[in-house]
Amino acid sequence: MNAKHDKFTNEVTRKCVDTWTLDNNYRVKVYTYHDKVKKAYWSIISECTVEASGDSGIYFERHSVHNDLNRLAGTVIATRYNPSNMVKAHSDAVEAVRDLVEQLLQANYEKEEVSA
Repeated sequence: MNAKHDKFTNEVTRKCVDTWTLDNNYRVKVYTYHDKVKKAYWSIISECTVEASGDSGIYFERHSVHNDLNRLAGTVIATRYNPSNMVKAHSDAVEAVRDLVEQLLQANYEKEEVSA
C-alpha cells in the first residue's frame, strides 16, 4: 500500500496534523487543536478525498457528511496552551487510532485495486 504520510505542526494556529493520502486521493487525517474556551486539546480523526486545483499547489478536501468518518480521537484538559503538551496529546491520539487509520487505508486501497 502506497500511503504518503505528512506531519504538520503550527504553534501560531495551535494545531498538529498527521495525514495519510493514497494514490487515489483518499485521505485519513488526525488533527489536534487547542480550544481556548474549553481549555482542552481536542483530537479528531476524519476521512475525505483530496482534489488539486491545477498547478498552483492548492488542494481541496471533500467531505461527505453522512458517509465519511469524523470522530473524536481524544481530549486532554489543558488549562493553558503549551506547544510541547499539544504535540504529546496529538502523538497519544495518533497512537490511539493507529489501527483505525490502517483499517481505513487498507479498505480504500482495496477499492482502488478492484476498480483498476
